[in-house]
Amino acid sequence: MKLILSVFLVVSALWGNIVNAASPLMFEKGTHYEVIREQASKTPRLTEHFSLYCSHCFYNEELFKKLKSKLGNDVPFNRSHVIFLPQQNPQWAKNMTFAFVVAKKLQIEEQFVTSVFDYHFKQKVMLGNIDEIRDIFSVNGVSKEQFNQIISSQETLDTVKTMLKGASDDQVRFTPDLIVNNKYRVLLSSVRGHQSPEQELIKLVQFLLTNP
Repeated sequence: MKLILSVFLVVSALWGNIVNAASPLMFEKGTHYEVIREQASKTPRLTEHFSLYCSHCFYNEELFKKLKSKLGNDVPFNRSHVIFLPQQNPQWAKNMTFAFVVAKKLQIEEQFVTSVFDYHFKQKVMLGNIDEIRDIFSVNGVSKEQFNQIISSQETLDTVKTMLKGASDDQVRFTPDLIVNNKYRVLLSSVRGHQSPEQELIKLVQFLLTNP
């Protein structure tokens, strides 16, 4: 009886190893992810190219929050605002992109994003005029003078240029666009129909983070 039990445990362990070894095969290039460049970043990182005018970005907020919570502080998660939305109003796109950079510099990114998304997709009020955007900062304790100084600074301009170059280099053509290690584009459509999209996304990203 002990011999049978020992054999069973050994077989179970071997089967578990086989299953675990095969699990990465669940994720296929072209179905679950794309390769956008050959060289990966030296350290793990995630970049979300998004827009505060993008309804898909708004509806994916909770999904990405769960992903960030699971990965913790070991994997930096950086949002980068694109400047091509809304297509019918380039000035609004520019205003919002610069304002997002200001929010990051003042470390109120989450409050700013939540407030703007709330206006756009809950209250159905689209913002884009610089005075309207400035009011959101005012509610968060940022003076008009401080806002004006930061949004017009060379440092803010340089950061915007870096974001736009990043979007161009990553060949961003839609939002949200999730890039892993500067090398892999997550095909979010592959997880949306899953029974547990958040768990599937976490597994996919963890797989890509450890891919060479």
